[in-house]
Amino acid sequence: MILQNHLEHGVRVKVGQHFGTVRYVGEVPNTEGEWIGIEWDDPERGKHSGSVNGVQYFQTRSSKAGSMIRSEKLAKFQTLEQAITEKYISTEDTLRLDSEMIRAVQKQLHAPLFEIVGMEKVGGKQSNLQQLVDVSVRYCPVNAAGDLSSFVNLQMLDVSSTLLWNWTVVASIAEQIPTLQELNLSNNRFVDPYEEQISMLAQNFQNIRKIILRSCALGSWSEVVRLARMWPAIEYLSLEQNEIGYVEDEAPYIVALSRLKHLDLQNNSVRDVESVRNLGKLPALEELLLNGNGIREVRFSEDCPHNEKVDLFRQLRTIYLRENPLQDQCSTFNELDKLARLEHVTLDPDPSVSYEETVARIVGSIAGLRMFNRSTISEKLRRDSECDMWKLYANQWAEVRNDAQRLKAFFKSHRMYPRVMERLGSPEQFLPDTRKVTNMIHLQLLNETTAERRDKKVPKRINLHTLQNLIVKLFGLPDSTSSLRLYLLDRKRKVRIPLENHGKSLDFYSVEDNDTIVFE
Repeated sequence: MILQNHLEHGVRVKVGQHFGTVRYVGEVPNTEGEWIGIEWDDPERGKHSGSVNGVQYFQTRSSKAGSMIRSEKLAKFQTLEQAITEKYISTEDTLRLDSEMIRAVQKQLHAPLFEIVGMEKVGGKQSNLQQLVDVSVRYCPVNAAGDLSSFVNLQMLDVSSTLLWNWTVVASIAEQIPTLQELNLSNNRFVDPYEEQISMLAQNFQNIRKIILRSCALGSWSEVVRLARMWPAIEYLSLEQNEIGYVEDEAPYIVALSRLKHLDLQNNSVRDVESVRNLGKLPALEELLLNGNGIREVRFSEDCPHNEKVDLFRQLRTIYLRENPLQDQCSTFNELDKLARLEHVTLDPDPSVSYEETVARIVGSIAGLRMFNRSTISEKLRRDSECDMWKLYANQWAEVRNDAQRLKAFFKSHRMYPRVMERLGSPEQFLPDTRKVTNMIHLQLLNETTAERRDKKVPKRINLHTLQNLIVKLFGLPDSTSSLRLYLLDRKRKVRIPLENHGKSLDFYSVEDNDTIVFE
């Protein structure tokens, strides 16, 4: 049985394996005793939305998230002190049970000398509260601090999936354990602190560097910024699987999140261009996780010259963009190249091209990239990737190279191209040959006996026997002429090359346009 004064609005409760929040405490007409109105975390766990027999006692966010239950069904509350003692500290009863367990195993194995090596050492350490550094009481029904003065070395505390529900209790825990640096508060639901509480509680969190708030039903970025005013030293903040959408351009960034280095926003709804851009104003951010947000486009600035960086994400080194439907990865890579210190990117490969081509595109596009999808980028891979990009965009560059405005726009869209050209030179050798391709060549035919000349256009692949027949007709030679001796006149070397095999074509002898064939 839980005391009534513990069940005020907002208190977290547990029934079996299900968690919920108290939304109503009181009577229901035509029934006896007190009822507790619960909004379950599982939206399908209840029977209604807070309405019973036509009367709305409370309101849930989902139509089937509400229930009316008796307090006897609720799990008994614990203080954090009680939960840690129960889980980590060896009492006389637990040691007696351990001894009985060992004797049972000895009997079953017929091994009277069987023992658990190190049992005394482990039991001794567990009995010493001062040696605890990392503690987890996950799933325990903790909703109060208790006396925590014995935990003088505790640095990491996991109170996820407990019954903590207000920031005053969390602040009391942090105040009593000044060595505490990391708090995991995931899967809890907290009531918003009053404005006067925020500044009052901030001093209790002055040593907390890392806070994890995964799946805490946080509904907006402004709510997060407001809470962050209580955490003056926060450097690591995980907000995975909440309900955060639009990220406002908030002035409190300057104070509330000025020291934040790591921000996890995975599986939220931070998907629009402006929201991502506003995150770039966090002054100390080094690592940003945006997996699974539905991001279709990344765009920082349209006015940034190709040889400059944007004044956003000034310290960002790592960004995670997996499970986002990016529409144009090449455009995304070009935008990421605008970040001054970016070194590591993770994202899904473009399904329309091979993984190797995705790697070539991102490595060739982002100048400072050192890792892609956790793999280190070698200098050889960088050189090869830049060469691939050099070839890939050669035609586009050729189309605009003589138009200053279009060339400037091309360099904005392909920031890497000027620096690659500086290293590799002009890509003209990769441009397609626009000259008209023909299978015909012009020949000058010279009768060495009479010095008579004729110009004739003939196929490259004409064989010498056919050419000989053509010469007979063209020069009006007697049909009885059995054979002619043909020579190719090489003017550069001033020699005559005999064309003796009449079955071969002009191609075989490398005869070119405007060459002279001499016959006798």
